[in-house]
Amino acid sequence: MTKVKQAELFSDSAKGIYIPQHFAESAIRDKFKYIDKEQWGILESGPETEHYWDVWDDVLSNAETDCGGVLHQDGDLWIVWSQNAIDAINELCESQLEYETSHRYAGDGYADLVSMLWDEHSTYNMIKLFNEEYLDNGENTTQMLTHKPQWQLLGVDKRWKDMEPDVLADMALETFNMVPGSIWGPYGDDCIVLDSYGVGEIEVDLDCLGIDAITRDLIRESCDAYISGNDCAYIATDAVWYAVVNVEALNIEIEQYINSMES
Repeated sequence: MTKVKQAELFSDSAKGIYIPQHFAESAIRDKFKYIDKEQWGILESGPETEHYWDVWDDVLSNAETDCGGVLHQDGDLWIVWSQNAIDAINELCESQLEYETSHRYAGDGYADLVSMLWDEHSTYNMIKLFNEEYLDNGENTTQMLTHKPQWQLLGVDKRWKDMEPDVLADMALETFNMVPGSIWGPYGDDCIVLDSYGVGEIEVDLDCLGIDAITRDLIRESCDAYISGNDCAYIATDAVWYAVVNVEALNIEIEQYINSMES
């Protein structure tokens, strides 16, 4: 994680109109870029000098230290490493986004909802999905396209049709996988989806970065994510977690069930 540099106070507001002059007199000039010799001279001459304030506005807008610090004046004069903080926030948000939308543990957080929200209508929809027909062109792409039920395409043991729907539903609920995807569907091959859960908006706590208040307020509107007043970042995503039938595991359950009924 990017280490965030804290803002440094260069001159307090008590110096008033002499802050630019104090800056010119006190700064180590070799450490600052984008300030020319003439500008240094005008600032050093004090507020009575022509173009003093014009030069100061230009310096505030463009000056930069050799390690990426910029000047910020809000009464006091600060050196702020704003890009350093922006990079740290963006890095943290990107990492959190990747975790919440693709990491297995994040997906498992939705798994309990599948069973909790399951009802008779869910069982009906599952059976309907098993029987829904899809195009299949087989291994030879020159063959004529044919329609096949989803269970047949995916290789579900055909003996599921001899089972009570509630029994099959219990098996599916014991063996499904949480699979990442988007609003357009799960990533990867065709599958039978039992339920889906949109990730929506992700909240990222920024306290771990230790960004000071001066820097935080300065860069609030410059990050990829929305930064709220409570020091959290919010990322909107169309990512979705899908509860998908695990055909291999389901077939094992069907095999065991049929064998137990026959014995």
